[in-house]
Parts: sequence; C-alpha cells; structure tokens
Amino acid sequence: MKEVLWCFTYIKEKTLGENYKEAYKLWGERNPTTRINIDAKALLNQKNYILKAKRITAVEIDELKENIRLKVGDDAEDCTNRVNGAKWIQML
Repeated sequence: MKEVLWCFTYIKEKTLGENYKEAYKLWGERNPTTRINIDAKALLNQKNYILKAKRITAVEIDELKENIRLKVGDDAEDCTNRVNGAKWIQML
C-alpha cells in the first residue's frame, strides 16, 4: 500500500502534477516482480481505494510526503550542482 502511494506522491511532488502513467512506470521500475499483470489505470484505482478506505493513516501519509520532499530536494540539489559544476568548468 505504501509503495503505491509513494510512487504517486513522488511523481506529484517531482512534476507538480498528477500523472498516473508516470507513477505506473516508476512503480513498475521499483517493483518488477510484484503484480506484473496490473495496468496503469488499475494502479490508480488501487491508490484511490487506499485513500478513500483510509487503509493508511494520515500520520503515515505525512511521513511519506516528508520523505519524498527530502528526496526530491536532494535530487534537485544534485542536478543544480551538476549544472553549476559544468558552468564552472566552462569558465576555466
């Protein structure tokens, strides 16, 4: 359950939008042997069920979001450092 929400929340934080096909790709990469017969729409339905039926607590969701914000921030910082490093090298 957490993995499904993690993928959807990660894509939402990273792209500032909700793209269920991108979340499905990420989920598939992170879980190559889990439920291989599920498609993107079914995964979206699973996420909606988890949230609607409150199968995960609000505290767990908040922890998940905070974890993702830190990861997205680290990824953005790495990207910025690579770009700035390339500019620095060009200046030399």
